[in-house]
Amino acid sequence: MSSILLSPLANVRRGLVILRERVSSSRPRRAAVRGVSVQIAIMVFALLLMANPSAKAQSIVRIGVIDRMDGSIARGAQLAAKHINDTGGLTGVNGARFEIVVAVTSPDNIDIATANMRQADVIAVLGPGSPDALLTALPTLQDLGVPVFTTVPNDTLLLQDTSGRVFRSVAQELVQSRALATYLVQSYGASRITTIQLDAGSTSSLIGFASALSEVGAGLSNLLHDDADNDLDAIADQIAARQPDAVVIYGPPLLAAQSYNQLRSAGFPGLVSYSQAMDPSFTDIVPTDSMPGILIATPWSFTSSDAISQQFVLEYANAFGAVPDADSAASYDAVGLLAEAYRRPGSLADNIAGLRRFDGVQGSLSPGNLPRGETSANVMIAEINEFGTANAVASYRGTTLSTAIRTSVATATPTAQPSPTASGYHLTIRSTYQNIRGGPRLNFDVIGQLARGTQARVIGATADFSWLVIDFRGQWGWLAAYLVDAVGNRNLVPIILPPPTPTPPATATVAPPSLADLVILNVYPGRVTLDQQMIVNVTVANQGLAPAGPFAIATSFQPGGRYAAVNLPGLAARQQATVQLQHNFNGQTGPQSVIIVADLNDEVFEGDAGEANNRSYAYNYIADREVINSGTWTGSSGSLDLDRNGNADLSWSGSALVALNGSMYLMNDFSAIDDAHHDAIRPDLANASAYDASLLHNALIGFLSSEGRRGVIQVLGTGDDGALTMSYRMYR
Repeated sequence: MSSILLSPLANVRRGLVILRERVSSSRPRRAAVRGVSVQIAIMVFALLLMANPSAKAQSIVRIGVIDRMDGSIARGAQLAAKHINDTGGLTGVNGARFEIVVAVTSPDNIDIATANMRQADVIAVLGPGSPDALLTALPTLQDLGVPVFTTVPNDTLLLQDTSGRVFRSVAQELVQSRALATYLVQSYGASRITTIQLDAGSTSSLIGFASALSEVGAGLSNLLHDDADNDLDAIADQIAARQPDAVVIYGPPLLAAQSYNQLRSAGFPGLVSYSQAMDPSFTDIVPTDSMPGILIATPWSFTSSDAISQQFVLEYANAFGAVPDADSAASYDAVGLLAEAYRRPGSLADNIAGLRRFDGVQGSLSPGNLPRGETSANVMIAEINEFGTANAVASYRGTTLSTAIRTSVATATPTAQPSPTASGYHLTIRSTYQNIRGGPRLNFDVIGQLARGTQARVIGATADFSWLVIDFRGQWGWLAAYLVDAVGNRNLVPIILPPPTPTPPATATVAPPSLADLVILNVYPGRVTLDQQMIVNVTVANQGLAPAGPFAIATSFQPGGRYAAVNLPGLAARQQATVQLQHNFNGQTGPQSVIIVADLNDEVFEGDAGEANNRSYAYNYIADREVINSGTWTGSSGSLDLDRNGNADLSWSGSALVALNGSMYLMNDFSAIDDAHHDAIRPDLANASAYDASLLHNALIGFLSSEGRRGVIQVLGTGDDGALTMSYRMYR
């Protein structure tokens, strides 16, 4: 028999014919059909790889993507691979170069998708992007033995990973909630915030936001939508009557769109936040002209003004003729993290987890400074404009404002200013909607709102002009001066004494469920000490209407996996209590995250919604070594005994910081002293004896004493007069 050289495509076709004949002749039973379809898909995937002559080359590594070919995750990965390949390819441990091939397979059948990844011998997997698909596939993906990157922000997801190889390529939901809460309270000035909860599935998200609000000193009232009564009018009418500073919606886009439309129809003109507002299910129902001003919290926005983001948007648009979204940016960054980790010796997953200060599209990524599996703490707050586009207005790293892009989208379009007249002082509303209050403080009721661009004559002010008074519908209306643009001669404005401080009315809420409902509200401290007995305080509440009988609260603390629990005799309806979990932590220092479980053994009947939030509180903390000395020091010159052994360890001359008994180095991988911990301080890098003042701006410094003790120093400020302010922490 003569041999025939077939083309790669012909080989594929011939293989399919042979496979089809074998399947047909075997007459499989109905129960085996799914297994055969998986085998067919694997064979097709393998034959397609064989059809590419370069697939057998030793200079190729494959990254698997479970997504559609035109999906955001696939495109972000493909663009990152192209950029790396165009600059010489992936660099291995020994300096060898490899071409990256992105193998994309559909998420429609997870069994087939993961089997394809195994067949392709990938070094890592990106996706799937659907939370349900990811949870279904997680056990199989873990069995692949390679790093898996996900864009699912759910707080409890990574706690279900037992492999240590699952990484989140976006900021987790709790971090996004903290950024939103910080923006609403500190930048927008909101003090009364109402949430609308449209389904039980959003309970954990709502709890995270409530916890974030408490961290910035604000509270909320929650209106719970009853699934048995699909009347959203009542909730909208309550909010319109109450006029809170802001409304935050939680739930599926379809219900959220209906709720939003009802809010506007009921006459509520104020700020609304819904982080899925760009979902097609939402935008198809909400008219574009009523969307301006909606706030969203997102890991990244294509309207970001930094140079890396702008370059990424341009190259993505050139490649695909489309605008990238947050998943595209996260996928691009995930490939970048993989490339950086691949060049290092050791486990690829451990290398990723230890990376610090990788400059990605989303901002600085520091997996080594975050709990295992987290890669980003970057969040953007965006505001939808009149064209339906979400424009970035602020950028956060955790709860720290890193960039105030603009206070409101409105500032991008100059508003015509009123001409000052000899008879008055005028203001123009700058925000999308501005609250008008009955007095010059946030505890006065909101009596109405004015839209962006509205002009009014100022008829009075407080003595320091921090609050202005206008004629609002026949009564005095007070506005915070820093939130408006004012022109004219304010010396002509009379000073008005504020009215008496009102007694705050009881907050009206929709009746909670008639069952008990146990939730964890707060857990502290945020830093625990290893090798000694620690007390962790847990605040639990029964937010239902029925009393709860005996129940237990428990967790397994890390490091060490030590179990701790406490039993409570019960908790009355609408009551809360703080209990203590005692534990002796031991192991390596660093950031940790565990779930605190309410009602450990499901002893209290809470209904489906109540049971769903018993395991929704993620306690994030840093495990650290015992501190022997800490504080803040300010001086134009002087010395400091960091380890309290009677000898000065550090001196400041007014122009240089000098290590007298020890050595130091710049910890460029960290941005704040609270992020640092004992094991993150590298004695092998501490080889400097002095730093000039020019290097000390916002510097974080690792210190090693002459006795081998580790410390960390953060320079808080350097003055023109030579004064230096720094915080320090020294370990035993």
